This record gives sequence, C-alpha cells and structure tokens, in this order.
Amino acid sequence: MIETVTLRVPSLPLAVAAYHALGYRNAEYGECDAARVALSDPTLQGCPQHTILMSEAPLQTLTLVEWDGAIATPFSAPGWSAMEVLVMNLDALYAELPEGFTVLNPPAALSLSAAIRAMQVTGPAGELIYFTEISGEVPGFDLPIASRQINHCFVMVNAVTNIARSIEFYARLLACPAPEPTPARVSILSRTHGLDEDHRHDIAPIALGSGQLFELDQWVDHCVTEAAPLPCGWHSLALRRSGPPPASIVVNHRHIDNRLACYEIHPPDGERIDWLCAAA
Repeated sequence: MIETVTLRVPSLPLAVAAYHALGYRNAEYGECDAARVALSDPTLQGCPQHTILMSEAPLQTLTLVEWDGAIATPFSAPGWSAMEVLVMNLDALYAELPEGFTVLNPPAALSLSAAIRAMQVTGPAGELIYFTEISGEVPGFDLPIASRQINHCFVMVNAVTNIARSIEFYARLLACPAPEPTPARVSILSRTHGLDEDHRHDIAPIALGSGQLFELDQWVDHCVTEAAPLPCGWHSLALRRSGPPPASIVVNHRHIDNRLACYEIHPPDGERIDWLCAAA
C-alpha cells in the first residue's frame, strides 16, 4: 500500500496551510515511519519539512519538504506526475477549493465509467492532483469509496518514456500480471506538450493491492537540450509490503530500526520508491 508520498514545495508554510485547508491534520510521531525513510535521502537533509496525515486506515501521510527550485509544469518530465485522491463530494470541493489550489479541468465523468468523476488541479508546488469521486462499482477495477470528504491517495500516476519497459519492470517488482496498454485521453499531458486534448496516449494500470494502483502513462518524447536544476514537485513514495522485493531490483538496503527494513528502488524513469517491510 502507498504509505507516504513526499513532495518538494517552494514555501513550506504556504503548502502546510493549503493542505490543512483541505481538512488534513498533522501526523503524529508514530504515524511517520515512512516519512522518516524518505527524508533520509541526502539531497533532502537539512531541508525544512512537515508531515500531514491523509488517512488513518489505510495509514498514509504526505511529507512536504521546502525546496529551492522552480515550480514544475505537470507532465513536463517523466517520473512521478500526479496523485489521485478520493473525494466524497467533488462538486462541494469544486465550489470551495482552498487557496493554493488551481483548477485545470472542472469535475467531469471519465470515459471509463459514469461512476467515476474527477477534477484536475495543481497545488502549491505545481503538483498535479486528480480529486476523484467514485459512486459505484467499476467493472474490472477494485476501487475504494471515500470515507470522508477529502481522503487518501489511491492512485499514483507515473509518466514513462517506454511503457512496455515500465510494465515489465513494475509487474516483476510487484509480482502481478502485466497489463496491456490501452489508448486513453490524458488532457493535461496533451496540453503540456501542445497536442490536441483528444489525443490518445497509451496507459496501463498496475495493481498494488486492494483499492490502490499505479497508472503508467506513455510520456510524450522530445529533445531536452540541457539539464535544468531539480524543480519542486514529487520526490518519492513509500510502499508498505509484506516481504522484500526481488533482490535484482534493489539499489540500496538498510535497516531503519530493529523492526523496519527499507529497500530503495529506482524504476526506469528516475522515480524513487522506498519499499518498507518487517526487518528480517
């Protein structure tokens, strides 16, 4: 399950205030195991940080780290690109969206099913969020229903440069069936890259467990002439699993304490995963 998402933000006080305005509270020390793991990244050490509790069940936190970088444009680079957050009443959120969040696409039903409605917004670091209301069963998917107005992240979206390669990697990592890519409309991805918003991109869902997914979106390839300083935006996520990942995939392995182990994983497009499980 997704236990922590870590986000680099330009102003920690403004970001904390924005997420508090959504109804989230501060995480307590015992709820921050995964957050402490992410902050062990040397690039983040010494940066001011704050951890928000998104959900008690399943346990999930959002760690905000102040970062001296530009605000990123959604889908401007491959890697972690968006989080999808459960909402009980999407229209109410649209009517009273807190300061710090900007609507890109208003609430609308997805082509997949009329039981799913979503609104795309950017947050205080330029991070892309799909606020999503699920009102019924969707054939072929095990999707959760919100237990409060603004709930947890149940899908993490990853823009990938080679969807076949990423499907193979994640299916091996998670020991799950490899899905077939399906063409779908991803309006923000198309908009960022100057394509018609009805353009179809290959996407593929990867099952994490009950009610949680990764979504792989085929990124739009283009030439990058020079490396830019690392912007604000998604840094990493931590997964809580029952056992260790395949040894061939692990970049670094360390014990956090006598009960918790962390396996650092770098998938093909620069994204970072901290895989947490009981220490052997």
